[in-house]
Amino acid sequence: MSRKHYRAFAQVLRQAREFYPEDEDGISYVARELAGICAEDNRRFRRQQFHDAATPEPPA
Repeated sequence: MSRKHYRAFAQVLRQAREFYPEDEDGISYVARELAGICAEDNRRFRRQQFHDAATPEPPA
């Protein structure tokens, strides 16, 4: 997989968190599992950066 794929996954997770805030536990589980898969695919994958990208910005 490429960085393009990782960014797309993070975008989907960010949108899911925005549209379904009541399902945070399930979305967090999926995010952790995806991060694990990505880390297995790429040893330089940064989980924290992925998590940050998958989390919506707080409203200003």
